[in-house]
Amino acid sequence: MSQHPNRAGALPPDQASRHFTPLIQPDLAELYSRRAARLRVLAEGHDHDGYLHWAARVTEVQASLLPVAGECGPVKARAIPHAGQLQALLDRLIERLGQDVPAPVAPHLAALRGTAAEARLAAARALAEGRFNAVPAAIAPLLWAALSLQCATAARAAPVHGSGTAEPPTCPVCGTAPVASLILTGERQGMRYLHCALCESAWHMVRARCSNCGSAADLDYLSFDTAEATVRAESCGVCHGYLKVVSLERDPRAEAVADDLATLALDGAVTAEGFQRTGFNPFALPG
Repeated sequence: MSQHPNRAGALPPDQASRHFTPLIQPDLAELYSRRAARLRVLAEGHDHDGYLHWAARVTEVQASLLPVAGECGPVKARAIPHAGQLQALLDRLIERLGQDVPAPVAPHLAALRGTAAEARLAAARALAEGRFNAVPAAIAPLLWAALSLQCATAARAAPVHGSGTAEPPTCPVCGTAPVASLILTGERQGMRYLHCALCESAWHMVRARCSNCGSAADLDYLSFDTAEATVRAESCGVCHGYLKVVSLERDPRAEAVADDLATLALDGAVTAEGFQRTGFNPFALPG
């Protein structure tokens, strides 16, 4: 792996005349299963294998809680902490994670278990409002996992369909920033969708255009490997933002959250070149 990311030319645009679905809401059970399996594969030989395995475990517990997510309340992120179901969902998450917890994580899980309900609610509210620095980094992903599960369940109980032409930089369902872009295969071969970090929805965004500001004037694609790498960072010289592009064409096993988390070293290199990430990973929250 080289110290600096390699650069490559722009990705080809979507075939704009093709019919496409503006919004995709993947089945959550299938999504969590795929993510957990991918995280375990990526953990093999990785410098941070322990954390990737832990992320897989959290994802598996999210899947196990799908039947009890129950009445999910509102879709909007800021409303979820006030909906009433989050505390019970978080209690179940903590209980099941406690049955098989790595030693380094145990104190943080115990601290969250012992946190008063009002303090938990305040922390969840801070995350939902984007005040990530207000929540300890060790417990933030666990709170986010409960928030995400409730929001994703709500999004599927009362789907919000995106408009035919709008391609916003944030999720049209819950308003949250994306984890990464996915280049799809199959009936949507070559199309790009941004994957929401909270409600797990995906919305269409044409390729060869900045997913943050919409400019196509100065895009670059950076990776540690070759120009054909599965994961690349799409950087924009106009807004100086970047977001990773994960290609299922190059590796059909890839998954947005898992492959993004396993390539955080690329984020460091791209940030060092003066770009700022425009999205975030649920297991590596800002701050």
